[in-house]
Amino acid sequence: MKGFLVGNEEVLRDRSYEVINPANEQVIDRVSLATLDDAKNAIETAKKAFDSWSSTPLHKRIELLYKLADYIASNREDFARILALEAGKPIRDARVEATRTEKVFRYSAEAARYLLTGELPRLDAFEYPAGNEKRMAMIKREPMGVVVAITPFNFPLNSFAHKVAPALAVGNTVVVKPSLSTPLSALNIANIMLKLGFPPGVVNVITGYSSEIGDLLITHEDVSLITFTGSTEVGLKIASKAAGHSKRMIMELGGSDPMIILDDADIEKASTVATRARFEYAGQNCNSAKRIFVQEKVFDKFLELFKEKTAKLKLGNPMDESTDVGPVISSEAIKNMESYIEDAKNKESEVVLGGIRPYSRGYFLAPTILKAGSPDIKALNEEVFGPVAPVMKVKDEEEASFLANKSKYGLQAAIFTSDYKKALKIADKIKTGAVIINDSTRLRWDALPFGGVRYTGFGREGVKYTMQEMTELKLIALNLD
Repeated sequence: MKGFLVGNEEVLRDRSYEVINPANEQVIDRVSLATLDDAKNAIETAKKAFDSWSSTPLHKRIELLYKLADYIASNREDFARILALEAGKPIRDARVEATRTEKVFRYSAEAARYLLTGELPRLDAFEYPAGNEKRMAMIKREPMGVVVAITPFNFPLNSFAHKVAPALAVGNTVVVKPSLSTPLSALNIANIMLKLGFPPGVVNVITGYSSEIGDLLITHEDVSLITFTGSTEVGLKIASKAAGHSKRMIMELGGSDPMIILDDADIEKASTVATRARFEYAGQNCNSAKRIFVQEKVFDKFLELFKEKTAKLKLGNPMDESTDVGPVISSEAIKNMESYIEDAKNKESEVVLGGIRPYSRGYFLAPTILKAGSPDIKALNEEVFGPVAPVMKVKDEEEASFLANKSKYGLQAAIFTSDYKKALKIADKIKTGAVIINDSTRLRWDALPFGGVRYTGFGREGVKYTMQEMTELKLIALNLD
């Protein structure tokens, strides 16, 4: 059994939670469940560590971040293996996530040098208040204090990096609460950070039930910012409570990213991209292409190619090098997917491919394609976090844009067309945080802004953008007279 980490202590409790391998339903390990007092202790430990960490010279913080990045790069396979076992992520994709994790720590070290340099505005450029020619000012960014990072099951490594690396770079300390479905990656990397020389208390990892410790983590007076990735329903509850205690927040919530394919698109390319964009990690990515709208002239051709390429995906053991699609995270996730399939069938839609559980053991669902007969099916209006792809025929780009915006979410979108003027025109209409033209909704540059609008949340991740969210601006003015 693994304990959670507070300061430099591994804390073990009588109660524990079984971490299940979703590919075979076997117990991988157990993690201790923290009490309310444990969560309070983690926050107070992070608070005590803040003063010394925030006053540590920047070059020393940068050195430690580089040291960790180098370690991850040299031990990528170890990180990937843990990830594949607990999350069911195919090992090839797990290696990519481990590499991205290394890069986020490296980018954070690099960006800190420039983001924290500050500004010296010319006060004599302003006529009011009078006497500015005898004053000078500086604008600086200061760390906020304790950051609570609540991470999701689907990216336990990279989400950890996106929340922890920028926070540490600017001088904050962190309490991480990982998903109980995938806590091992966070515990592993946090313990490695201690061994590499990060001071105790700078990063703490607490494992427990949200129903028991969640409110304290959100409302404790020593917590300055909450960064959360997860469902819209949970995120809005957190935001409501946090706002009542004047907490800063970064909320990356649900997504139902549309892919629009027009009749002048490269259908071969679009079908290839759609297959990966929808079914990578069994469709459990926030920026998966979850809704596909295809103009009527090329609809049949696209559907045929999409079905053909999806049928070739290998479903199986995440540790197998040839596996393309692994399991979903839980039996509950399987039931949710089956409910979307049943709803579609009841609303004049056709199951073109899949829709079955292929194995008696493990949380597997065959990649499923739905030919949507109605825009009212749940799969087109809710966030479908699994390998189910609704494809709907549309008359023209106006209908496609309307349906793309019909969702309450607004993370990313993709448009396939050979007419870039048309693509840019549609991109202006679609209400999302990013629009990708002739490529996958799955694109994410770890150093660039990532986030969405409406019920997808607020704030942005992406190294320097996260750093901006996690620092306070301070103006200091001097009278030189």
